[in-house]
Amino acid sequence: MSPSDGIDFRVVSAGEAAGHVDELTAACREVYCEPPYSWDAEREQLFLASFDWQRQNAGFRLVEARCGDELIGFGLGVTLPPATRWWERLLTPLPAEVTREYDNRTFALVEFLVRRPWRRRHVAETLHHRILLDRHEERATLTVRPAAHPAQAAYAKWGWRKVAQKHNPLPGSPVFDVLLKQLGPTA
Repeated sequence: MSPSDGIDFRVVSAGEAAGHVDELTAACREVYCEPPYSWDAEREQLFLASFDWQRQNAGFRLVEARCGDELIGFGLGVTLPPATRWWERLLTPLPAEVTREYDNRTFALVEFLVRRPWRRRHVAETLHHRILLDRHEERATLTVRPAAHPAQAAYAKWGWRKVAQKHNPLPGSPVFDVLLKQLGPTA
């Protein structure tokens, strides 16, 4: 018996995702109120505005983990457009070959979380696998707080590597590590 038995993982379409926004926001609020995160009204508004844009992105993917009707975790990502601002606000410059984007180069994992009662049951690992499964991009990127030690350890185990640090768009935003992972058959 697997630790994730009884948990359903499924890809949610962009259209269906619109009806899940309140539930997704509530999960973010619950998880990101824990240290080292700092969820507040401004961060929530940014999530809602970003989510609306992300759902319209051709590379949108939302994978939910549920036990019955209860949302226990999710991963959300999009394909970065060539004119992305993802590589702005870096604390140290990266070479152009890293930051240059073109069609279908990079998948950005923009939200990834599991609610506390469901951790240590391989939910995150399964979500991670499912959100990156069969992606057509060359690589994936994400940002994570340096002090988020369990997340940092998981990402390292799953083959992510730190390439830089940056501030996210909110004024006064803390520093985030920028991670990359190669995708495809050799990843």
